[in-house]
Amino acid sequence: MMFSVAGIVCDARLVAGVLVRNSLRSPPDANRAVSSFHLPCFRAGEQEKLSSTNSSTATNGTNSTKLDLGFYLGVYGGLTAATILFGFVRNLLLFSVLVKAAQSLHNSMFNAILRAPVRFFDINPIGRVLNRFSKDIGQVDSMLPWTFTDFIQVFLQILGVIAVAASVIPWILIPVLPLLGLFLFLRRYFLQTSRDVKRLESTTRSPVFSHLSSSLQGLWTIRAFGAEERFQNAFDAHQNLHSEAFFLFLTTSRWFAVRLDGMCSVFVTITTFGCLLLRDQLDAGSVGLALSYAVTLMGMFQWGVRQSAEVENMMTSVERVMEYTELESEAPWETKKRPPPGWPSKGLVTFDGVSFSYSNDSPPVLHGLQAMFQPQEKVGIVGRTGAGKSSLVSALFRLAEPQGKIYIDGVVTSDLGLHDLRQKMSIIPQVSSKWN
Repeated sequence: MMFSVAGIVCDARLVAGVLVRNSLRSPPDANRAVSSFHLPCFRAGEQEKLSSTNSSTATNGTNSTKLDLGFYLGVYGGLTAATILFGFVRNLLLFSVLVKAAQSLHNSMFNAILRAPVRFFDINPIGRVLNRFSKDIGQVDSMLPWTFTDFIQVFLQILGVIAVAASVIPWILIPVLPLLGLFLFLRRYFLQTSRDVKRLESTTRSPVFSHLSSSLQGLWTIRAFGAEERFQNAFDAHQNLHSEAFFLFLTTSRWFAVRLDGMCSVFVTITTFGCLLLRDQLDAGSVGLALSYAVTLMGMFQWGVRQSAEVENMMTSVERVMEYTELESEAPWETKKRPPPGWPSKGLVTFDGVSFSYSNDSPPVLHGLQAMFQPQEKVGIVGRTGAGKSSLVSALFRLAEPQGKIYIDGVVTSDLGLHDLRQKMSIIPQVSSKWN
């Protein structure tokens, strides 16, 4: 006879025998008797469960399906590899284009400096030129590519998030559109000040380089006259002026960041209260997705607007470099007309109605000069400061293009290239210059 207790099938005769033996044994053997009763019943119950499960499965006719983990892992692995590959190709293309652009700007500025007239170096201190080749080129080389790449990436992410959010929760676009308009208005308002402050910061950096360069060149003279403290005070004044401009630029950037953070907080608050008002029409999943997208969009909007403003501020360095690429150049170094062999052989110099000025907007220094210097003559020119004594040599070497004609052994100097002209003459100037 079989019976079931709590889903366990037991034999009645086995149970009866165990009960009889337990009544005749001493109490210390009770645990052993319980074990001898429990184990056979457990084995029988497990067999009954397995048979019941098999029969139920066979009766229902259903089969369990296993997931193909290898397929899903392959898909995720392929997507990860594609993301890494596309990211690498994107960065490679962007940085190659931007680095080539920076190299082109540097080479153009360098060639323009080499072809600039000597007058340019007289009116522009060396620190101003060093500032273009150091800080501005450094911004174009290192900072601008990273910032521009980050801006492009964030902009594309914003488009993707907006597309997904609009497809799931269309009403989230209602506060996004006016917020985008406020962001653009605030960005325009900020750039009107930040661009000028950035130019001011770049301009106040040039005196620091100029003072440092001149101090290093005249270090022995400074020590000989005991002017260390005076030059150090002047350097501190230049550095303090630049630090003030740089701190002003930082404060304007922080002002912009605080306003953006405040607008983002207002947007998230409006979205949260909107979810509370529409709680009857929305389920919990949609509310969570809406808040998640709201926080994500605001972080991306804020960073994207800040990076776009930073890119435009860094373009002031490109503007300053482009300013030097458009410098006025000297005459060609070589022309089709070459001087005859052995020129000049005599040294007959003739000035025929020569007028000379150092720039187009400055008054002429020489007015219709008529003079002739015979070969092997030693001529001394006497005059007060600013009378034009050095201007004769400048016109002869074409440091600026003179009006009229200058003949050397019958050859017009303005028809020759600068290399052919300057290589055939010698001069001992007050300030040394290298012609080639």
